[in-house]
Amino acid sequence: MAVIIERPGMLTTIQDSGRRGYQALGVPVAGPMDPWSARLANRMTGNADTAALFEVTLIGPRMRFERDAVVAVTGAVFELEAGARAAQSPCQLRIRAGEILGFRTRHGGARAYVAIDGGVLVPRVLGSAATDVRARLGGVDGRALRAGDRVPLGPPAVDVARCAPGRVASIALPARPCAVLPGPLADDWSETALRALCAGEFEVTTNSDRMGYRLHGHTAWPEGRAGLTSFPTTRGAVQLPPGGDPIVLMADRQTIGGYPVIAVASRASWPMLGQRAPGDRLRFELTTFAQAREAWQRLEASLDGIAPRVAA
Repeated sequence: MAVIIERPGMLTTIQDSGRRGYQALGVPVAGPMDPWSARLANRMTGNADTAALFEVTLIGPRMRFERDAVVAVTGAVFELEAGARAAQSPCQLRIRAGEILGFRTRHGGARAYVAIDGGVLVPRVLGSAATDVRARLGGVDGRALRAGDRVPLGPPAVDVARCAPGRVASIALPARPCAVLPGPLADDWSETALRALCAGEFEVTTNSDRMGYRLHGHTAWPEGRAGLTSFPTTRGAVQLPPGGDPIVLMADRQTIGGYPVIAVASRASWPMLGQRAPGDRLRFELTTFAQAREAWQRLEASLDGIAPRVAA
């Protein structure tokens, strides 16, 4: 049994928890841009956190189901059609064989996650089904989905009633400052650049994608720091190229880079960052390691409170 893609949307890909353990060989991690919402969707359909699912970007798809399914749509807020029924994400839906799940107007956020009980079954590449369109790895031939694609599904889950639909109606990812920790370069230039970052306001430009967000602002940056010898990167690293427009590295980031890293977004800020779209405004605020750890623990507790973890 499978899902038939009748309309692919702008950029709909298959993602799972990511391709880990190969960064030393130059292979990006990939995975969901908003991992919190992806994990929530999986839990709501009885899947493990690491199960493969669909990531929808800005304009959603239209997909037809060949079997009955329990479906969760989380993350960005979309108006939906489920057969003849209207709904709005985040929500849990029951779809009958032959029915259509279609995305209509988007009201907030950039990316939605569509999990189906039993998960999406595509070949794993280097241990992961995550799609990396630049490297052409994972998913369906390493690319975004197209009209006519038939994506196989796993067998239906035994226990799919893990979360009542109303429980997630108020879940939202509001715009707020991105909490950042200092970058790895402990010197006067880096401290000045970090203060400038946290004092400014930036716009996510159209030159942004799953690899990273290029930001534009009117910040006065310190002079005198050119490129560095390349060193390992991490998700959430805020690089400052010579042109002065910062870059925030995201899920498909390169594994090494030579631009100075003036800050690193806390892990608890990843869901908010993953929901930013071109034209959105973004501010930064300095946090401490203790505060970042506490924020992550609160985020994890909120996820467990909505839908408990499913054993893999």
